[in-house]
Amino acid sequence: MKNIIKIIPVCFVFLFSSNLYGESGGAAFLKKGVGARALAMGGAYVSLTDDTSSLYWNPAGLGRVQDFSVAFMGTSGASDEWTGLKDMTPSQNFAAISIPISRFTKFIGDSVVALGFINSVMDNVARTYDENGEPVAAGKFADTQNAFYLSWGMPIWEDKTNLYAGVSFKYITENMEGIDGGSASGYDIDAGVIYNIFETLNFGLFISKGAAVTWDGGETDNAALTSKFGVSNKFNINEKIRITGALDIIQVQKEPLGANVGAEFSYLDVYDNYNIGLSGIHIRGGISSLALENRYGARDAINENITYCIGFGIDLLIFGKFLQLDYALGMGNIYDRQNKISLNFYF
Repeated sequence: MKNIIKIIPVCFVFLFSSNLYGESGGAAFLKKGVGARALAMGGAYVSLTDDTSSLYWNPAGLGRVQDFSVAFMGTSGASDEWTGLKDMTPSQNFAAISIPISRFTKFIGDSVVALGFINSVMDNVARTYDENGEPVAAGKFADTQNAFYLSWGMPIWEDKTNLYAGVSFKYITENMEGIDGGSASGYDIDAGVIYNIFETLNFGLFISKGAAVTWDGGETDNAALTSKFGVSNKFNINEKIRITGALDIIQVQKEPLGANVGAEFSYLDVYDNYNIGLSGIHIRGGISSLALENRYGARDAINENITYCIGFGIDLLIFGKFLQLDYALGMGNIYDRQNKISLNFYF
């Protein structure tokens, strides 16, 4: 029975990869990402993820989180730089908790379950016009989008090499305040695996089915199937200095092949005074959404609007508990010039 349970999340990965056709649209806010560490590294996190934000990046990473943990992220935008849209106020927030089931029972191995919530709001949006050029209504409105996650990850085996697998289920809602037919709901499913060798080298595969969202009027938006392959490695220069490099190759149906690239410089074991310790200082950088090919003639347009990312983080030990504080800033893409601050606490 335990072996069958371990195979289930792996099967989800290959099941999704057999879905060859999809459409664009649907829950586009989920492309923004969560977690300041991952975002500072350009979103190159599919193989590297090992915290509660794994429910978003690759649920297989939850198998590496064998502690209770909570995670939060908040953003502040820079809408004044959006030409003609100065009053618009974007925000995206994230909260999640992970629960190691092995603390209660070994029936399903070292499984970890996570619950997560992403809230994205675009406030002060000017009401638009219909196909006849008539205004839909006067004034402005708020567009609120939510995603509720239920995720599961676990180690398939852990030895000289390690294999992890996981699955995420998402329920998605959107509400355009005061707009007739402006409410929608839908779902999405993700699955992934992570393979680790030599303790430092990681390979990851992530597949998202693509959100299917239905509006009040009956119209449906279907997002495209997305596949990501990631590779990362931690280079230990000495006992205190480590450099991590990560690359994700991304294929979204009907879009050019893309990539996210990131790096992290870490100075470890900075200070330890029994009850209080500074276990790491990190500086990060990355590039997000780089087009690698000119399919559909879109490479130049995409690469003119890529996001350059920087950030830093600190790891603290407080009375035996582990706390991560991270910051990220996106630059270049005018729609992603946001400050992101996140917290991860393990207990």
